[in-house]
Amino acid sequence: MDGNLGPVPIPRSPRAGGADSLVRIGLWGAPRSGKTTFLSSVPIAAIQHARHGRGNWIISGMSTEANAFLSRGVDLLALERGFPGPSVGVERMTWSFQGEEPRLIGGPREVGFVLDVHDVSGESFRPDHPQHPAIVDQLAAARGLVYLFDPLLDGERATQSLQFFYATLTAVNSRVRDQGGLLRNRLPHHVAVCVAKFDDPELFRPSVEAGWVTQDGIGARLPRVPEHLSAGYFDWLCDTFRGSTTRLVRDALNGYFHPDRISYYASSAIGFRLNEAQIFDYRNYAQIELVDGQPRISTEPQPINVLEPLVELERRISGGRRWNRRR
Repeated sequence: MDGNLGPVPIPRSPRAGGADSLVRIGLWGAPRSGKTTFLSSVPIAAIQHARHGRGNWIISGMSTEANAFLSRGVDLLALERGFPGPSVGVERMTWSFQGEEPRLIGGPREVGFVLDVHDVSGESFRPDHPQHPAIVDQLAAARGLVYLFDPLLDGERATQSLQFFYATLTAVNSRVRDQGGLLRNRLPHHVAVCVAKFDDPELFRPSVEAGWVTQDGIGARLPRVPEHLSAGYFDWLCDTFRGSTTRLVRDALNGYFHPDRISYYASSAIGFRLNEAQIFDYRNYAQIELVDGQPRISTEPQPINVLEPLVELERRISGGRRWNRRR
């Protein structure tokens, strides 16, 4: 049926490193924190990366199902300007990342790795949920974790971060401890804490007024929380903006993981609305509008800090592997 076409080998890592190039990253967050939207925006961020002068990235699935998720996410966010529905069950995806990153000295750094990530419903992080043991297994086996923290939903009792965080954290710690995997009595994972929905006026406006936000001077002039302020920004969210149980989440992160393995990001899966000249305008930046009572994305999505946490986690994990091999 395929004529004279040659046989197709099994998919392999672009770095051809076999199992050593597989980066297992767990995605963690309460219901409605935007986990599926976050993952759906990653290929859009990769497509736009070169436009902003930050190198080139190509993402493709390692299976038909993984490619379907990528295509579905791009169509939904960029074409239909809608949002994915809540996750049901557990969906495992393996994606290939091929990248070129600019360097100050020498040519671009070529990077290739395979990301293994699970998209799960937020309810699965409840200790009484039937899928909770499987979630604990996945997080315990991961080398990196993306913790999606939504400070807006945390004000609602049904979606408070702590009830979807602490029970799972202690279970993961017990699993890793029993397997002899603790590192200096703490969990060995590298963690990216992503403050979700940075674009939402209810979060963005107070962040600007508190002095945490700067703005690019060129291009689209996008707002950002500078990297050297990101940990302080998260502290401010926990201590001042939200308070209450979020301080316990912050303290547990610092207690169970090594603080030098935690990084912080102000993230948005859809970014800010830009004017006709494709420049940010503080007078009209809200990206979400209601159409027939349903939230819709008003302009082209401009994801902020969705690809970067994954790439940085890979860099830290792979750097640790190289260090261990040198020893």
